[in-house]
Amino acid sequence: MIQVVALDPGYGNTKVCLNNPDGQGMKSVLLQSAVARGRNFGLAGIGMRLAQQAIPVQFSGHDLLVGPGAWNWNTPENNLDFSALTSPGRQALFYAALAQALDPGTYEVGNLVIGLPVPLLQDETQADAVMNALKAYKGSHLFVVDKNEYRLTIQRVKVLPQPVGAYADWLISDELQMRKGSSQAEIGVLDIGQNTLDLYALQGGKVTPRFVGGSKLGVRRLIDLMDGSFAGRDAVETDAALRSGRIKPAQIHLQSWLGEIMGAVERVWPNLRRFTAVIPGGGGCLLLGDLLRAALAAHGAAVFIPADAVMANAIGLWKYAVVLQRKDSGSDGNL
Repeated sequence: MIQVVALDPGYGNTKVCLNNPDGQGMKSVLLQSAVARGRNFGLAGIGMRLAQQAIPVQFSGHDLLVGPGAWNWNTPENNLDFSALTSPGRQALFYAALAQALDPGTYEVGNLVIGLPVPLLQDETQADAVMNALKAYKGSHLFVVDKNEYRLTIQRVKVLPQPVGAYADWLISDELQMRKGSSQAEIGVLDIGQNTLDLYALQGGKVTPRFVGGSKLGVRRLIDLMDGSFAGRDAVETDAALRSGRIKPAQIHLQSWLGEIMGAVERVWPNLRRFTAVIPGGGGCLLLGDLLRAALAAHGAAVFIPADAVMANAIGLWKYAVVLQRKDSGSDGNL
């Protein structure tokens, strides 16, 4: 039995955390969210070295390629609409990520916890449609990844805002103990993904709606500001090149993007000094680096940088669900 699987279905990277099937600790997987249709290349490359391979995934009549190199084989899907979160491509990414953590075989999952962006959750119509579709993950799954067969049964599905993960990662240690003095701490989470900027505030584990907001100011906005700088790459490939350092944005583009982000921050959080800590997360925070830290500190924020800003949401969602499960079963630990 795998107690908890946490899924952060990012537009840039798909992040998964899960209990080791042997019960010892946690495994985490980071997989680039690149998806393309499968393609029969035959012997057209005979005698030649092929471009980077993608991961083939088959399920329910779908034949897809995912992960790094998918764009080398076919045109990648590049849908940044929230509806894409429930597409077959998203399922394929989830399956491929699981396959990187698990040997082929049959597994039972107690709880699948999925983090969703704040701008989506603020739109009730879209949120209801996406959450209902994601809850269909409950039940049986049969899929093949790189010619290996997996069978999975998911007992329960829970949906949470993505920034709750970064908060829980701050709140709960790797040993699954609560941070001392955290019971009434007011925390602001600033998450910059590929598509969205999420702002979320919690005090004593409870959401403060006044200080929750989001907008489409993720890494894609930086790419828009850099228009003409990527020599024909699509958004998925450009995002990967930015994260790997193969493309370096000019300071003028970073400063413009940071200015827009701080403008959004000031509208939702007019006084950063009120927070015990402000936690930046997501791949966008890594791109901005010290520029973001300095900008937040200049506005009075006590900045806490997670050990792994990209994986923080998924790690925290996993911690949250494990601790909550222990609480429900009468073990120590509460949120």
